[in-house]
Amino acid sequence: MRVCLYSFVLFLYRGLIRFAALFQSKAKLMNEGQIKVWDGLEKQFNSNARPVAWFHTASMGEFEQGRPIIEAYKKENPTHFILVTFFSPSGYEVRKNYAGADFVSYLPLDGYFNSSRFLDLVKPSLAFFVKYEFWHYYLTGLQKRSIPTVLVSAIFRPNQVFFMWYGGFYRRLLDCFTHLFVQDQASADLLQRSNVTVAGDTRFDRVLDNLKNPISWDLLTDFVNNSEFMVVGSAWQADMDVLIPIINSKKYPFKWVIAPHEIHAEELKSWEDKIDLTVSYSKGPLRENADVLFVNEVGRLANLYRGASFAYIGGAFGDGLHNTLEAAVFGPTVFFGHKNYQKFKEARDLIELGLAFPIGNSAELDQAMRVIYDDDQNFVNKQVQSRTFVQLQAGATERIMEFVRNLGVDGRK
Repeated sequence: MRVCLYSFVLFLYRGLIRFAALFQSKAKLMNEGQIKVWDGLEKQFNSNARPVAWFHTASMGEFEQGRPIIEAYKKENPTHFILVTFFSPSGYEVRKNYAGADFVSYLPLDGYFNSSRFLDLVKPSLAFFVKYEFWHYYLTGLQKRSIPTVLVSAIFRPNQVFFMWYGGFYRRLLDCFTHLFVQDQASADLLQRSNVTVAGDTRFDRVLDNLKNPISWDLLTDFVNNSEFMVVGSAWQADMDVLIPIINSKKYPFKWVIAPHEIHAEELKSWEDKIDLTVSYSKGPLRENADVLFVNEVGRLANLYRGASFAYIGGAFGDGLHNTLEAAVFGPTVFFGHKNYQKFKEARDLIELGLAFPIGNSAELDQAMRVIYDDDQNFVNKQVQSRTFVQLQAGATERIMEFVRNLGVDGRK
């Protein structure tokens, strides 16, 4: 009965995507991707004879968590075929040309026929699901084919459906995983399974790699020009409503580097109109005497925080906080909205250590920044503590790879 209901919901979802594609750009990209998905997969796999390691990530955040494992696996198994699939256009469109994979694709929408066709075509030797994404037909199909399936960087909370009285359907999907690598002990305690390992969060390994392998950007260097600067990452309108009064107050001798969550020219222009300082854009000539830089291109954010005095991370006033670790690894004290950050363990840990601050309005942000900025020793100490915090949490990738090595060369026991 539950499977029938699940299939019906999938049917409705497909119809909703097709309808939304008529007037919503993200849905249109997803719909077009689903239409073309089989052409790309068949071209790649009809004649493939190499062992396939399949990595599925929902979107951009999950991809960044999976990326250290993808690259470690590729380094140790250079002859294997690396397939990366996405559910969301916001991940696929940015990483469809990712050089670490042999092929990047949308995942065909879940369903009995789609999942069977996909697994029979791709023939994965090993499957990785990153953090979330519990697709019934794919997971049960992998289990029936005895394909080792690993969940990585997962985190579980008591209010999730798995732990509700009505959550049996999804609890049974957990049985499909050969092993579950979780971020913290609380998740392991909730699961109460023998095939669970507390490995930590692979994003710590990813951001440490950014720290060790810096990517310079001449435009940013020219814009900052040895000044202090603050980075605003993944900004939404609600975040800018808090930040613009601080920027316009000119209380801090900062340059401001602002990367929006999504790039919409009209929205950026509305922000520019409200800012009293000179604004420049990264795609275009750098304006003379500009104090605000809008980064209106993708792929830059992870390396913007190097050398920043402070960082503000967007999203917490809305659907959820974006990646704080990208900033914390470089040392700046982190600020974000006070509404939707609690489910992110790293954010809670940073707050507990006094290295991040949830704020509700411009006055609270100003007060929190001022206390740190006016105390030179405190400012420096927090920089050191933030970098140390990230370094101490590293190692999840190696723990997972140790398990993978024990599965055997072709991914099977």
